[in-house]
Amino acid sequence: MRNAVLAGTNLAALTLLTGCTVPPAGSTGISVTEDGRPLGVIVVCHDHIDGATLYTHTDDGKEKTLARWSHADPVKGFTTWPLETGGQGWKVDRAMPTTLDRRRTYTLYGWTSDNSSSANHVSFTLAQLAGLKPGQVRYDAGDEADGADRNRYRTASFDDFRTEACEDE
Repeated sequence: MRNAVLAGTNLAALTLLTGCTVPPAGSTGISVTEDGRPLGVIVVCHDHIDGATLYTHTDDGKEKTLARWSHADPVKGFTTWPLETGGQGWKVDRAMPTTLDRRRTYTLYGWTSDNSSSANHVSFTLAQLAGLKPGQVRYDAGDEADGADRNRYRTASFDDFRTEACEDE
């Protein structure tokens, strides 16, 4: 009887944990403009994305939203936008800080208004951002991806990102 209760408790906990996950509809990447400013990049493999959020973690480990963007229409396919100004259908709902801390890691991800799906996040530091060239995108390539670093991130061309980000979708 005790084992049945433990199994039921474990199943309930697993259901709660997995029930909170929003299924991925695509992937988020980070790039730079010709003048080195941050550029959001999202490829939507199926469904759609309504907006994007940039956050970091505070010194006490809490998530802190730094900036937020929304799109006039549901985003499908491939999209880019300058994080500082928005544009190309992207509206700045919460402006980015004028400076970012070189000691922090930042995370950008796409979302839907109804939480039905999201675009996998990308994490980056200012040093990693500075290492990008226009036309290159850093993104989460998944476990054991060719050319990925130890944290699963890969830097590729926009065309490769568009193709590879949706391979497993």
